[in-house]
Amino acid sequence: MIPHRTPSWPAGGRRVASLALLGVAAGLVVLAALTVHPGSVGAALAGAHPDALALSVIAYAAGQTLSGVMWAICQRAGGVRIGLGTTLGLHWISRGACELLPASLGEVVRVGLVRRHPNGASAGAWRIAGGLAGYKGIDAAVTALAVLAITMAAPLPGPAGNLRWTALGAIVVVAVLALAWRRGAGRRLVRRLPRGPRRAARRMREGAGVLGDARAARSAALVGAGAVAARLVSLAALLAAFGVPATAAGLVFSVVVLAGAVPAMPGGGGARELLLVPALALAYGTPASTALALSLAVQATALVASLGAALLALAWLGRSIGSWGAERPAPAPASA
Repeated sequence: MIPHRTPSWPAGGRRVASLALLGVAAGLVVLAALTVHPGSVGAALAGAHPDALALSVIAYAAGQTLSGVMWAICQRAGGVRIGLGTTLGLHWISRGACELLPASLGEVVRVGLVRRHPNGASAGAWRIAGGLAGYKGIDAAVTALAVLAITMAAPLPGPAGNLRWTALGAIVVVAVLALAWRRGAGRRLVRRLPRGPRRAARRMREGAGVLGDARAARSAALVGAGAVAARLVSLAALLAAFGVPATAAGLVFSVVVLAGAVPAMPGGGGARELLLVPALALAYGTPASTALALSLAVQATALVASLGAALLALAWLGRSIGSWGAERPAPAPASA
């Protein structure tokens, strides 16, 4: 009998995919160089109002802090109990990693940091990942509702107009999955798995306990709505800094969300520019140089706020993180 072998992504395929991503990034750079004069982009960046830029960074930091509170609620509902202050510190460190690493690899850093904590070590990596999945699921639902509300209130121009249907589809998918989860589909699916994967899936389902806890899910969703509101304030301040109507914040938010769904580059870079520049030109007649400068400022705002808060979190938690491994209880000796 020939043993079954699980197919894996060949090394050559990974190399081709990496080269393709680099090719897309290079193509975007060339396109920008051919259509936008670098000097005009620099002038737009230099002319941005500093007070509005500072307000944008502060509002972004407030939104991400609320997002960290939302994650703390989801973790606690899944049985991973870590103090709120420590959780927020770990959240900011992982956000800083997300801004520096491609493909949302900062979330791997998040799981690894929680895994080092004594309570995280006892919960296990799969349960931690389940809590993160529950957090991402509620965040996706809240964000999709926000995009749908924005696009219904003011239809977006050009291809961005399809975002309302994308958001509606995402809401339907999340609602169907939530209903199936509440009716026990997760437990039935876990029982069908082989023993090894079944054990891991069971731990993930326990970690995603927020999806089965109506009270915790409502609390997380309300905090998530506050995070979205703070993000809109941040974008409105950024638009004002560049002389673009603050009412375009809904459009920019929707485009940034869409770009974030393609996490090839840190912070959604590349895809965001490709979508935002024509969208602002069609909707508000914004010059390409100003729109590109604005897109770069969106990235810079997230980078400055995330790295600044991550460095403060590391300064505060650094010594504790280093000692967490020593605090784990030693395994009991095996009986003879």
